[in-house]
Amino acid sequence: MYKQPSFNCICKFIECIFAVMEGKVVTPNFDRVNPAECINAKLRKLQRKVAALYEAKLRPFNLEGSMLAILFLVGKMPGINQKTVAEKLVIDPSTMSRDAKKLVKRGLIQVEKGGDPRNSELMLTAQGYGLIEEVSPIWEAMHLKVSELFGRFSIQQLDSMAEAINQNIVALQA
Repeated sequence: MYKQPSFNCICKFIECIFAVMEGKVVTPNFDRVNPAECINAKLRKLQRKVAALYEAKLRPFNLEGSMLAILFLVGKMPGINQKTVAEKLVIDPSTMSRDAKKLVKRGLIQVEKGGDPRNSELMLTAQGYGLIEEVSPIWEAMHLKVSELFGRFSIQQLDSMAEAINQNIVALQA
């Protein structure tokens, strides 16, 4: 059955024809995109700003945020392997490897072969424990400031959003 085009559709078509005749690029799909609404961009901006606050406090210790996260996790879970650390912290393997090498070189963690030769076990050294003992109050103070700024509800929302992504990751990637 023939369906007569709507007036709006015809107007858009004519508008496109004139745009092409004037040498303009016609991008109807892109025209619907509003970068200010991009969730990914908003999350990246928030992550960068919060990370910058923490990293400014870590700079005197020559630590990056990912390195401190590794130290904290290894300190809480001695013997954890590098792959599991990367998975738990959601850091890519190359960042994990690079940061682990730096931490070993600084004498903050040690790597030992575990029961499975493919997986090395990570442990803090005495120097590593000393550093996290010194850094922990500084991290905690920043954590409290940011927590107070965001408020309990917003932090719970962040947890809910992360859980929603985790539960739907396969569907979202399709």
